[in-house]
Amino acid sequence: MIQFETASMRAAAHAHVESLRWRLAVWGVFALGAALALDSFAAGAAWLLAVALSMGFDALLGGSYLSARRPKEQRTSGALFVWGCAFSALVFSAMPLYLVAQGGGAGRVLGVLMAASAFVRALLFLSRERGFMMVVSAPSVLCLLVMAFLPITTGQANPLQSALAVGCGVFAFLAYVARASLHQNALMERVRAAHVQARQEQKLAQAKCAEAEEANRAKSKFLTVMTHELRTPLNAVIGYAEMLHEDLHADQPAAAADAARIEKSGRHLLELIDRILEYAGDHAATEQRAQVVDVRALLEAQIHAMSDQTSNNGNRVSLLVSPGAEQTISDEKLISACVAALLSNAAKYTKQGLIALKAEREGEELIISVSDTGPGIAEEELPRLFTPFTQAGDVRTRVQGGVGLGLAMARRSANLLGGDISVRSELGRGATFVLHLPLSSPTDARVAFAA
Repeated sequence: MIQFETASMRAAAHAHVESLRWRLAVWGVFALGAALALDSFAAGAAWLLAVALSMGFDALLGGSYLSARRPKEQRTSGALFVWGCAFSALVFSAMPLYLVAQGGGAGRVLGVLMAASAFVRALLFLSRERGFMMVVSAPSVLCLLVMAFLPITTGQANPLQSALAVGCGVFAFLAYVARASLHQNALMERVRAAHVQARQEQKLAQAKCAEAEEANRAKSKFLTVMTHELRTPLNAVIGYAEMLHEDLHADQPAAAADAARIEKSGRHLLELIDRILEYAGDHAATEQRAQVVDVRALLEAQIHAMSDQTSNNGNRVSLLVSPGAEQTISDEKLISACVAALLSNAAKYTKQGLIALKAEREGEELIISVSDTGPGIAEEELPRLFTPFTQAGDVRTRVQGGVGLGLAMARRSANLLGGDISVRSELGRGATFVLHLPLSSPTDARVAFAA
């Protein structure tokens, strides 16, 4: 089966079309030898004319195939081109058979050289597409097989003509071999050049990767140092605010309220700093602990932990766990981090609505979905949701704070577990975030139950 859309087939067709002039020149030498062996210049000229016409026709078909761009056009024009090449090969093979049958000893030698040269040309120049090579070389192979069964006859040529005919055959065959050698050398040079270029590009990519990793390590180190430096005075501010609130609560309620606002703002800032510090950490180096996870208990614990945030916005929370999804074997801490981020995101942007958690099993995956009836997300903003320090540029961003790390960290945790997070949403119709996690492997199961 020939694949006409592949680069190898187009390269083979290009090589076949480009070698038209060379083949005509060599076949002209063969035609001269045939005319000498048969003692009939008319036979040699007629054969050369027929071969030239058929070759010109398949060259036109080859040009049409190479210029085609659509797959359907490539298949149609490619099939016509291949059949044109097969017809040209058949026309060429007619003369070697006739030489063996009527040309005597010199004709037999010349016929074998002609058929062998056609086979060698197809083998060396069209080997990039085996199907095309087999179609073009098949007539010459059949010709060589049939020659073995044809009887030796006495030719009409004199000894000088016979010698010249064999000389023409040898010259043309050697010309084919020489061109094939040059072609192979040029091909090897291109391969070497491509290999050298690939190695240089690989080294450049490795250097860029090393630079990027070094820059990422420097960034993480900077964030870690800065967040640690910020947490120390911030914890002091929060502590003094708590003390002021307790001391002023009874005598100066207004001042106590101000102290409470300072404490609340400080804790919010501390939470943001903790998020940045956690994201800057090397999560890839965190050792995972596979254990039996009670999915229902995990989800109920996260709902309870987020109860204040959900109730503040007047939201209701529902939970549904399918029978096949009540347990899995994985890292409970990472799953909890994913669910907490998704639940917090839903609670933050949904007001007087419903947040639905659902766990189910689909094939070899555990699916945990978090749906809300919030404002939704525009389709063009969906690809940006999981980018660190980025928030979707819709109405949600203008009314809510945050640094844009929650979903990015959730996806990172899901990736560490071999899963991922997807999202479905329409503006004004809420959003559904889906956590895809693989079920336990036999190795994980042995580790968990052994523990």
